[in-house]
Amino acid sequence: MTKVRLIVAAGLVVLLALTALGGCRSAHTTSAILYIGEQQYDKAVKVIHDGFEYRDDEPDAFFYLGEAHSRLAEVAVQDNNYLEAKKNYELSYQHYMRAKEIDFEKFEEQSNLAMQHNFVQCSREGSEQFQDANFEQAEGFFRLAFAALPDSISSIKNIARMKMVQAQSVADPQPLYLEALELLDQVLAVKPGAYALQADKASVLVKLDRHTEADQIYRDLVREHGHDAPLLIDVANLAVDLDQFERAADLFLQIIDLYANDDDPDNDVEETKFLQVNAATWLAREDIRRYDESLELLDQALNLETFPTRETLSQKLKTHYDYAYWLKGQAEAEQDPPAKTEFQERASEQFRQGVHVGNALVDQYMNYSIGYYYLALCQFELGDNAAAEQNMEKFRELGIE
Repeated sequence: MTKVRLIVAAGLVVLLALTALGGCRSAHTTSAILYIGEQQYDKAVKVIHDGFEYRDDEPDAFFYLGEAHSRLAEVAVQDNNYLEAKKNYELSYQHYMRAKEIDFEKFEEQSNLAMQHNFVQCSREGSEQFQDANFEQAEGFFRLAFAALPDSISSIKNIARMKMVQAQSVADPQPLYLEALELLDQVLAVKPGAYALQADKASVLVKLDRHTEADQIYRDLVREHGHDAPLLIDVANLAVDLDQFERAADLFLQIIDLYANDDDPDNDVEETKFLQVNAATWLAREDIRRYDESLELLDQALNLETFPTRETLSQKLKTHYDYAYWLKGQAEAEQDPPAKTEFQERASEQFRQGVHVGNALVDQYMNYSIGYYYLALCQFELGDNAAAEQNMEKFRELGIE
């Protein structure tokens, strides 16, 4: 807070005093208003307390006692006396609330505006310090904001999120994550349904390797907020950490669908393609084998590419081969002749598709050894041994990347 703000605030108090002197209030309170206008805040506090010896239920007295302590808090901030500022903000809140309690109709709006003013001033300073990476100072101002208006949870929430940011750049992040978790639990005890904070808590639990707890929170959130793409990405990342690749793929499919049905320009082609290729890779795993969906996603990704990338073509080639090899195994195990023939034909078609993609891959990326390897495997299965030997030799020549 700057001195300019103090002067402006003092000027407002003088104006209040001049317009209110004719009202019905004690001489002690009237003196306090004048002291506040002269920036003699300690005298204002003393004279009001002296007046309490005669009457301790005057709402005006409590309101202006709150004003005096607010100004004392601002002065303490200027003097870098955090504890003094905190004490005075706490007192100002108590006295504003007492004024409302005694005469709600008269002091509800005035007291609320005064408390909000203190809260916003401290919060703004905290945010500025946070942006400048002055974390200790930022936390101090956020805690002052909480002292000024403890009814608001945003101050504690801001500190928790700041701890999460700090933890990303220190050698031992666990203490900071534990502090963040404690603060988030403090807020959630008051507002258990706070969706964004639940997501923050799950994120912190992941960092602390408490995956089971995080997973349960995420599952609950996805049921209620399945339209939130950033949340789904966080849940998918946790699913990968837990080796739940099919779940991760299904979550990515949800996100792709969300992106396809909104008008957000931030959901660009590259992000959609990234989701498609990753989901396709997981769906083609041997323990999942959703090959048709995988290939469809890869075709969609290729349609988004101006020039087919090596990674997308390579994944498509491998998926065709893995799918074909699995179909071949199904054919060998099948006892029913028509079913066996169907599996064989489907396997041959996938091997042929693999050859088509493999040729496109090595034509564009001539030094990519893995392309030659899977291309040769597909050619061997189709009986094209000469081409297969040639491509396998090229693979050996290049070596594994």
